Amino acid sequence: MLMSNPYAYPLPVPELIERYRATYSGAVYDVLDEMGYPNQALAPDIKPVDRAWTLAGPAFTMKGIPEPTGDPDLRARRIHMFEAMKATGVPIIDVRDCSFDTQAAHYGEMNATVGSACGVIGAVVDGGSRDTRFLLERDFPLFCRYLSPVEAVKRWSYYDWQNTVSLRGALTSTVPVSPGDFLVGDLDGVVVVPRELVVDVLRQAEELIRHEDVVREEFLVSDDPVGVYRRHGRL
Repeated sequence: MLMSNPYAYPLPVPELIERYRATYSGAVYDVLDEMGYPNQALAPDIKPVDRAWTLAGPAFTMKGIPEPTGDPDLRARRIHMFEAMKATGVPIIDVRDCSFDTQAAHYGEMNATVGSACGVIGAVVDGGSRDTRFLLERDFPLFCRYLSPVEAVKRWSYYDWQNTVSLRGALTSTVPVSPGDFLVGDLDGVVVVPRELVVDVLRQAEELIRHEDVVREEFLVSDDPVGVYRRHGRL
C-alpha cells in the first residue's frame, strides 16, 4: 500500500529539485550502483526531445492501456487525474507507463498545458508524443521514446494513476516507478531514485561531483596522470 503522502521528504521538494538539477544522471546512477541499486536507469531510447532539456523531480505516475473503442467513461476520467496532480501541492514529473503501446502519441501540448497548471514541471513517457513544435516553444522538458502525429483516441487511453508503474529499463526489462520516487534526466537518459533514498543519494551525488571537480583540475595541471589516478582512483 502506498503511503498517504509520498511527497513528504526530510527536505522541501523545491530544494530537492534545485539541488538534483545541479547534478547529472551519470553521477546519480554511480551512487545508486555503489549502494546496490544498479537497475535504476530507464531504457536508453527514452530521451529528451530537445538535447538541452534536463529534468528532476518527484514522480506522479500514470498507467495507460490500449483501448480501441474510445470508451467515453475512460475519456471522462482524464480530468480527474489532473485534479489529483494539483492536489499533491508540489512540483511533479508526469510519468507514463503506456503498456508498451507503439501505435499512438501518448503525450502532447494540451497535456503539458493542463499539467503545467497543476504543478507538472516535466514528463517522462515510455511511449510517444506529438505537438512537438509547441512543446519546444513552451520549453517544456519531455522525455519519450518516439514522436508521432497519431491521435490516441480509439487506440490508447488513460487507465489509472498514483500506483507503482513499470517503464522499460536499461539493464532490466522494466524499472518500477512509484509516486514520490525522484527522476533525474538529461541527454544521457533518466535515472529513478527510490523515494526512501532521495536525500541520501542526493548528498552522495553532490559529494561525488565535488570530488570529480577536484580530480578534473588535477588531471588538467598535472604531468603525472598515473599519480593523480592513484590518489583518487577515478577517471
